[in-house]
Amino acid sequence: MRCYSIHDIITFQILSGTIPKRMEIEYANFQTNLRNPPDFTLELGKFKPSNEDCQVIDHTYYIKKNYFYCKDSYKFGKWEIQITGLELDKTNVQLWTNSVGTFAADMFICMFFIDFLIRFKLERKGYSVIHASAMSKDNKGFLFPSQSGAGKTTTALYLSDEGYDYLGDDFVILHDGELYSYPSALNLFSYNLNPAIKKNLSMAENILLSVKNALYIITARKIKIFTKMNPKILPGLHVVDKATLKALYLLAQGDEFAVSEINPVPVTNSIAINQRMESYPFFKYLLEYSYIFPDSSIARHWEVCEKNLIENLKGAVKYYNVRLPKKYNKDIFQKFKEVIECMN
Repeated sequence: MRCYSIHDIITFQILSGTIPKRMEIEYANFQTNLRNPPDFTLELGKFKPSNEDCQVIDHTYYIKKNYFYCKDSYKFGKWEIQITGLELDKTNVQLWTNSVGTFAADMFICMFFIDFLIRFKLERKGYSVIHASAMSKDNKGFLFPSQSGAGKTTTALYLSDEGYDYLGDDFVILHDGELYSYPSALNLFSYNLNPAIKKNLSMAENILLSVKNALYIITARKIKIFTKMNPKILPGLHVVDKATLKALYLLAQGDEFAVSEINPVPVTNSIAINQRMESYPFFKYLLEYSYIFPDSSIARHWEVCEKNLIENLKGAVKYYNVRLPKKYNKDIFQKFKEVIECMN
């Protein structure tokens, strides 16, 4: 059993005979000794579903009050999941995955299930979890929300080279204008591996990165295996717990670098949409449950997320729309850094 705590806001535990290495790295900075019952428990391995008295949708989804079960798959991964206490403060999840799901545990077990459950529980407590990187300087926090591949990790790593403190590169917690760190494993791939990180990798690690990139291309972009590194032990990164949000830069790819001030409404709309997009497959599961229980807290989940976001973004925050070219190099970053420092 492994126990975890995120800023003492939520706690969870994982019950398993063995913890896959890529999964262990993902939550290494959250590991703790639990004193109170966890917000959720994940049990890995075979289990017997409790599908009695369920309503069945599409011969696939078994649903009753506070209960959900299904078998599902994505690409080469397959899984079977049972959730009890779905709307309760304490939730139990039983999950089985095939060998692909276990091998790529960071994608299937972590990204699809644990990460969502963490966000789900935080949102229920009034916190917002944003798909973004975040850095700070002198306690001034800068948030860079974006979709995958738009430059959030690259921006964070470049800023770390300029003396900025690290809060997160994939997800960041926001509450009452304060950014809380989320130092999960850094996901490094060919497109976000800047020279600052590359120079600190061994020859073997650089070769392995090249092999993973080749596999990604050969499999028509179906198999994408990141190199995972703990940001707290990576040379050049200084991780801090929190900072006050001063500016938000909504990142997207464009033909050339451009920055413009933007109204908060489209920013919150974009972030809210991205929250849903990053919630596969649970987005689908919540919809199925909501169909059976339209008056449930699950049916109102996304509405609550949007309200949390609007409330937590209140304060003296500046909003910018940023276009970054696909070839995001040091010269482009220097222009971006000048904008950040001039505007704040």
